[in-house]
Amino acid sequence: MHAWRGHFRPASPAAVRIALLGLVLVGFLVRLGPLDFQSLWRDEVDVLRFAARPLPELLRDLTRAEHNGPLYYVLMRGWLELAGSSEFALRFISLCGGVLSIALVWGVAHPLIGRRAALLATLLAALSPYLVWYAQDAKMYAALTALILLALWCATRAVQRGGALWWGAFVLAASLALYIHLLAALMIPLYALLPLTWPSMRGRWQYWLIALGMLTLPYLPLALWQLPLLVHPHPTGHAFTPLPEMLTLLLALHTRGVAMMGDWPVLTAFLFAVLLGIFAPSAQTGEGIAVATTRTEEGAGGRARLFLALWSFLPVVLLFAVTLRMPIFQPRYLIFTLPPFLMLAARGIVALARMTRAVTLALLAVVLAFSLLGIWVQSTIPLKSDFRAAAAFVAQRYQAGEPIMFQVPYVRYVFDYYFPQAHPTLDGPWTNDGKSVESVAQLLREATQGYTTLWLVVSESWLWDERDLTRAWLRENAALLATGRFARVEVYHYRLD
Repeated sequence: MHAWRGHFRPASPAAVRIALLGLVLVGFLVRLGPLDFQSLWRDEVDVLRFAARPLPELLRDLTRAEHNGPLYYVLMRGWLELAGSSEFALRFISLCGGVLSIALVWGVAHPLIGRRAALLATLLAALSPYLVWYAQDAKMYAALTALILLALWCATRAVQRGGALWWGAFVLAASLALYIHLLAALMIPLYALLPLTWPSMRGRWQYWLIALGMLTLPYLPLALWQLPLLVHPHPTGHAFTPLPEMLTLLLALHTRGVAMMGDWPVLTAFLFAVLLGIFAPSAQTGEGIAVATTRTEEGAGGRARLFLALWSFLPVVLLFAVTLRMPIFQPRYLIFTLPPFLMLAARGIVALARMTRAVTLALLAVVLAFSLLGIWVQSTIPLKSDFRAAAAFVAQRYQAGEPIMFQVPYVRYVFDYYFPQAHPTLDGPWTNDGKSVESVAQLLREATQGYTTLWLVVSESWLWDERDLTRAWLRENAALLATGRFARVEVYHYRLD
């Protein structure tokens, strides 16, 4: 036991800084290399489309109902004018947000769980397949995570040091997060609870209340249209998800990434580490406010653990309450609950290391090995809808004037990003409203009249044509000339009778 404890001698501040810089660099490299490997999917091309709209219209969206993340498109408009619309440029802002989040995990975790656990949490964040995935996605989720971490870091500094600058920075970062993604509002109750993690506010409660009051002001324009939607809900396109399924899906993605590598070994390792991180006495974790040398400090450590646990789970419960009125759940909307999960896991691993070296090494080996495997799979195997390959397949065989039908119609924007050649565009008929086979056949006859050939691009067709009536009609009324199957996209070339 004494030999194992020797591995935890306090490191010098210089060594900690070097280690932290190394972890940030590792996180940067694993995110940068395959940044443009995956094809763009429809939500990413939406960023390009929305950011290209006139600036006055984008600014009106900041207070317009049902617009999710309007500020992100305003910021991307300026960036894309400078950097262009390549895949790399579209995703570069997310890369920056993902790398910044790694450093901010350290900044938030250090005073809550101590230096050793904070460094380990930073490593887990740097190699988290889920965080890596959304640092390589052109949507706002990496920026959202970074802004929430930044707000918490500024709040921590404000509680520790005081000063109007830190309070103001907290309000600014938290307010920006609200307009980057509307579900950042789920963090407001946690912002209010953060000071409870500290032994004493030392007369700063009035400043904290002022900061919270100022934070509610930027949210009011959003609340004015969000609250009526809750009172009078409408269809959102999302299916209702029970709370156990929400938690199960989030746990799987947060521990195994989108490639779902590892199954039960990874889930077991993370759950064991997180539970130990929540319940292990503070005396076993090392440094920070969680050092248990007195009852006061032990209480502070317990409050820190409680805050991290609430940060991990309370937004999920709050979102579930919203979905009871209006289903809007998507796992990526709650990506900001992953950092506290990793912090608790890191704290649990450090606590375990005080008790047994062999089990700790085995647990770390499982977590890190499958994290690296998940990152490798994401970097080498197409997982997003591969419109890049589909468009290349069509381009090799396309004859001028041939119509291209899209099922569903919305994916035309992604396809046309990779296929800039002018072409007639046909919308595949929507049949999920119960249209009869005869009516669908009539729509297809009218749409294809005058053409001798037809390209059909299919992706997520169950959203539009669950009974597959379009392809059934083409099988009867056209000859199949070529077929291409790619990740989540299928392409068919027909000669019409």
